[in-house]
Amino acid sequence: MNTLAGYIVKFRWAVFLLFIALIIASIFLASNIKINFDLSSYLPKSAPSTIAVDQMGEAFTQAVPNAEVGYPVKSISEALDMKRKLESFDFVSEVLWMDDQLDLSIPVELLDKKTVEGFYKDGVALFHLTISDEMPAKEAVAQIQELIGESGSIRGNAVEQSFMQRAVTSEIATILAFMIPAAFLILLFATRSWFEPVLFMLVVFAGVLINMGLSSFAEDISFITQAVSSVLQLAVSMDYAIFLLHRFGDYRSEGLEPKEAMRLAIVKSFAPVSASAVTTFFGFLALIFMRFGIGKDLGLVLARGVIVSLVTVFLLLPALALLTYRLIDKTTHRSFLPSFKGLSRLVVKIAIPVVILALLAAVPAYLGQRANNFLYGGRAYPASSREGRDAEQLRKTFGNNMQMALLVPKGSWAKEKQLVKDLEALPEMKSVIGYVNMVGTGVPLDLLPDRVSSQFTSEKYSRIVLIADSPDESPETFDLAERIREIVDQAYAPAETHIAGANVVLLDMRTTITQDLPVVNGLAILAIFLVIMLTFRSLLIPLILVFTIELAVWINLSIPYITSTPLVFIGYLVISTVQLGATVDYGILMTQHYFDHRKKMGRKEASAITIQTVAGSIIPPALILSVAGYLLYLISSLQVVREIGHVLGRGALLSLLMILVLLPNLLRVFDRAIEKTTWKLNMLPDRQASRLEE
Repeated sequence: MNTLAGYIVKFRWAVFLLFIALIIASIFLASNIKINFDLSSYLPKSAPSTIAVDQMGEAFTQAVPNAEVGYPVKSISEALDMKRKLESFDFVSEVLWMDDQLDLSIPVELLDKKTVEGFYKDGVALFHLTISDEMPAKEAVAQIQELIGESGSIRGNAVEQSFMQRAVTSEIATILAFMIPAAFLILLFATRSWFEPVLFMLVVFAGVLINMGLSSFAEDISFITQAVSSVLQLAVSMDYAIFLLHRFGDYRSEGLEPKEAMRLAIVKSFAPVSASAVTTFFGFLALIFMRFGIGKDLGLVLARGVIVSLVTVFLLLPALALLTYRLIDKTTHRSFLPSFKGLSRLVVKIAIPVVILALLAAVPAYLGQRANNFLYGGRAYPASSREGRDAEQLRKTFGNNMQMALLVPKGSWAKEKQLVKDLEALPEMKSVIGYVNMVGTGVPLDLLPDRVSSQFTSEKYSRIVLIADSPDESPETFDLAERIREIVDQAYAPAETHIAGANVVLLDMRTTITQDLPVVNGLAILAIFLVIMLTFRSLLIPLILVFTIELAVWINLSIPYITSTPLVFIGYLVISTVQLGATVDYGILMTQHYFDHRKKMGRKEASAITIQTVAGSIIPPALILSVAGYLLYLISSLQVVREIGHVLGRGALLSLLMILVLLPNLLRVFDRAIEKTTWKLNMLPDRQASRLEE
């Protein structure tokens, strides 16, 4: 490391120019990132709903309807005219309305009331559209909104994708615009120079940009990854830069000239900083073992970001610091942080009650976070948005419409007719549209125009479109999907049929994500446990550190249960890993300092001094991480992103509290057990410490 540090110092200008080139290239590459807004595409290929969509795409040109348009009309003819206008859009492959299910030559008053009110009620016609994914959803929805004007309404999966596309594009810049000055202000209090925060922000932001540029080489990344990865990377890597620059300042204060001070700072900082980075890296990397593809997508970007930030801090920061050290000297100021002596005395004083309280809280916190009411889709709009107003207006008039498409083997007409009757008998079912009830088996398929027959049958399958009164997501949503599958499985062998729709996707999502939870959490804990064990060469230290952070995680995720607030499961799963990986390095730093002090003093004094020396180093990055989370929560209009931000912001503060208050006391209480289970750890015996204190 000495040789490498020497090269970094010697070729600082070359390093600086290299990073300028990388940043410029990354800005260009970042503009080419392809973002995936379809959560269902991250389901495993073996998921029933994924297979259903694939089979439907091969057998039919029509997909499951993904939008509903409500438009006020004065007559049936005016409704049919609007249907023709909607069909004229190149990106609309199919429009279903009442005329596809009922004979409109018969007066509406004589037709089936339930069916009519599913399409035409209170002077509003409701059209079911299938919008192609070849055009970006936000452009397609914008054109439809222009056609129907303020008097019309539109809702559905296409609208959700449109909303997410606009939100991600506009909100990331807004979040960073708030995040950067907020982090800067926190750093002003944590550093000893007015210019040091500028260096921190430049270096960490360079790492973020380079990581964003690397994301352009992927086929695509999820909108969740795009929305949170940059903010998380900026927040979790800030302490790497703080630690290195503090070391540089310490060596300079000892009288060393800048180049030598930086060389020694790199050498002495690399081991502890890289140990912290490795724990965070493996914490994030555990996400790739999720069967639900969001985990792999987010885990790879975050884990890569840790490595990119680590490299950037140890290459670019030394170069910038050496090029600007005179400016650092001219802008030096006194420390604004307190001594933390009062805090350390209080924490040491309440050691036993704190440890007992933590042990008592562990079981209920663990059980509480497992008992949450979970959401799996997280598809909510702000009430003030047009999307929110449109969805509410259509819900008031037509209720909730869950659109599904069912494929069954073609040709067994009697069986299919009975299946349609069984499905129509479901209390939630508003409409069942298929060949056997719309056309009738009395009309041979060969006599039907291709545009009609292709809607209902293919070479192997009959296609049945279902519309049910079911909310976007609730226990009833999952129950309906399961009952439909049971009815279909009673009529046909399960392998012969396929069903696609938002509720079926959510059901598969729930199954997949629930199975992922123990795997991802277990691997994250195991990986971090092993890294800490190898770092400290101890058996007990990993248990103490993991317990400390996991308790903070459990308390954090049990709060929604206590407050009866539904929690988006993706956020729950991600935070279970991210909070552990992002904050365990605070515990590593605390433990390292405790061991250093225990070589010179007793456990009580070492605990107090450790709090005083470490608090100033871990409070700023923890506050930055918390601010990052709360900015996501306050600014983002995407429920999944807001949920991740909320629990991340709260979790960072809880982890900080546990590290400052619980961990020093656990180290103190289990001091002798730690010494006996740690290889070559020689701490000052308590008797000798007492004599020294006297």
